[in-house]
Amino acid sequence: NEAPVAQTPEVKVVTLKNESVTLDTSLPGRTTPYRIAEVRPQVNGILQKRLFVEGSDVKQGQQLYQIDPSTYEATAKSAEATLESSRLLAQRYGRLVGDEAVSKQQFAEAQASFMQAKAAVDQAHINLRYTRVLAPISGRISRSLVTEGALVTNGQATALTTIQQLDPIYVDVTQPSASILRLRKELANGQLQGAGANAAKVTLQLEDGSTYAEAGRLEFSEVAVDQSTGSVTLRAVFPNPRSELLPGM
Repeated sequence: NEAPVAQTPEVKVVTLKNESVTLDTSLPGRTTPYRIAEVRPQVNGILQKRLFVEGSDVKQGQQLYQIDPSTYEATAKSAEATLESSRLLAQRYGRLVGDEAVSKQQFAEAQASFMQAKAAVDQAHINLRYTRVLAPISGRISRSLVTEGALVTNGQATALTTIQQLDPIYVDVTQPSASILRLRKELANGQLQGAGANAAKVTLQLEDGSTYAEAGRLEFSEVAVDQSTGSVTLRAVFPNPRSELLPGM
């Protein structure tokens, strides 16, 4: 019998080298408006006009409603007449006090009356200006909760309408406190890409599985732990120029 031929063993060589590895962390979130403003009247009166389209975008300072200004116009005119009368009296007493035709006390009272009348005119003009209900912020306006002819009052509980600023928009993320510590460490040692002080760059996956076109930043500042759940809420901020993201998504 022939002796078996020894086979040469195969040796595979693997060369190790350093390379970057992308670490992905998926966090569930929900969109919330960047700012919300409830529009309320600051004077009493009958609502005459609604001057916006429900569901449209409005600009800060844009007039939304007109409250009947007639009584406030009359009050402003009366205050202006009182101001002129008190101004003339104060001027007259100012000339007479030097001749001691009136006392210094009378002159001081005339001056005080003039200042009070001036303040009354300022207040009347403020109230007249408040009959034009303006948008406090820019954003998407909701439906109107009142109609023309309704009586509105200063400080009423029911808002006339609501404005939500949607660009940029928040995405609130809830995570266990232990996960937040890990994310902070990954940001500190460069494993997460930074987006400014104490913030990381993030992307957003929509409900249909597609990726949102705009990149955002996840902020780690000003967070507190919910003692009942041991979790914290972080806020990511995303640009929303085309209003693709709506509150509650």
